[in-house]
Amino acid sequence: MQRVSIIARRDLKAALRVVESIFFYLKDRSIEVFIDEELARSFRSPEIRSSASTIDTLKKADVIITVGGDGTILRAIRRLKPPLKILGVNMGSMGFLCEVEPKEVTEALDKLLAGEYRVQRVHPLSVQIDDVDVDQALNDVLIFTPKPAKVLDFTVKADGVEIFSGRADGALISTNVGSTAYVISLGGPLVDPDVQCIVTIILNPLKLGVRPFVLPPSSVIQISFPRRSRKGAAIYSDGVLTKIVGSKSLIQVKASPTYIDFIRIKDLKSTFYRKFYEVRIRGGKEPQ
Repeated sequence: MQRVSIIARRDLKAALRVVESIFFYLKDRSIEVFIDEELARSFRSPEIRSSASTIDTLKKADVIITVGGDGTILRAIRRLKPPLKILGVNMGSMGFLCEVEPKEVTEALDKLLAGEYRVQRVHPLSVQIDDVDVDQALNDVLIFTPKPAKVLDFTVKADGVEIFSGRADGALISTNVGSTAYVISLGGPLVDPDVQCIVTIILNPLKLGVRPFVLPPSSVIQISFPRRSRKGAAIYSDGVLTKIVGSKSLIQVKASPTYIDFIRIKDLKSTFYRKFYEVRIRGGKEPQ
């Protein structure tokens, strides 16, 4: 471990204090540290400010440390692009993707430098429109009606086999790590972190009895619109609008060959279920 990049929320003083402690901890151990340019300007320390780095430089680090919440990680991935290795410090209210709390940072850094951790590899979803790559999503891809209160008429195929055809508000396609987000709120399955799959859910279908689909991770999901349809759809990747497409477009979603490696210091499975209970059943903690 020779180079570490740090990305963090700039609107939380507590997060800035954590960044400062991480920075000097690593510098004291002769680790080269790169700080996100905008983040570096939030500090008075000349040493931290001089470590300000561009996206290209941040990406060259052996590990990216994020200080914030799951949203901070998602934004970092969108900016830096996979492949990445990430250690998340949780300052938010959810923190499913994050690994440690602020009070655990020193111990986590000790284990990180000693190589005492495991890696959870996640392949994001790749979004194609008419065979052109347009975006990626770590959690989920939402195909949704572009006009509120209007339903979509569409067909969903998995590996060429039709699994749904009809009218609905849209469709959600999720990775296994995305199961704790929109999927679970839609009544979909909670997917164990060791289970690799793609979950597809039809949102509010007019047909009764349509249930969520749990598909192999190699599945290719295609969404098309019938010839009679005049409406296309809005496509969102991890909550960010990717594009609004016309009714003649073919949308394809599949696992990307690129990946994000999440550093796991703790036992992955027990931590996952404990977080699920605390966050999705008890309501989570208050943001710091």
